[in-house]
Amino acid sequence: METRENLMHAAAGLMREVGYDAMTTAMVAKRAGVSEGTIYRHFKSKEALAEAVFADIWRIFNEYMERHLPARDRPLERLEAFFPQTLAALSALMPQYGTLAQQDQLHFAAKHGHPHALPRGCHEYVALLEETIRLAQAAGRVRAEIDASVAAHFFFFGAGQAMEFYGNPKSPEPQGERLPAAVVEQLFALMRHGLYGGIA
Repeated sequence: METRENLMHAAAGLMREVGYDAMTTAMVAKRAGVSEGTIYRHFKSKEALAEAVFADIWRIFNEYMERHLPARDRPLERLEAFFPQTLAALSALMPQYGTLAQQDQLHFAAKHGHPHALPRGCHEYVALLEETIRLAQAAGRVRAEIDASVAAHFFFFGAGQAMEFYGNPKSPEPQGERLPAAVVEQLFALMRHGLYGGIA
């Protein structure tokens, strides 16, 4: 593992265990097995290191989504697959990051100068969901009065909060169920009712 990746992996583990505020560069260096000065040859600050970790998580996440979603010319299948693939993407992140949850990043971003805008990686995920809703809408499979942007943000924040509340996004499978099947079923039912309700 290269030094930069090693530092990011160490920082990710510490942010999960003690949180960003309690994490120090000395702790990161110790876990990574390097001198503290090595961190500053790769990152200008602790905040820059954390931002790099989150950016890499979302890069992997969004690339996974693009690779595994059905093609855009199959809009309803793509929309139906969106949330199952989101859960699969979380599992894909586990080996590298463990996973740092959505709420961890949003909390970090809100405290570090981004109170009214999603961080870039989050924004790209929401934009992908919004596009998917629009494609299904254009095909007549989503209610015409739905605002795709509002719906995408609603499902991003709502489903994310439900996963935090009911699930255990930081527990690797198969030792523990990340999100109970009944909760997943309810999230799908709410999505379908909200987007498809009244369409034959």
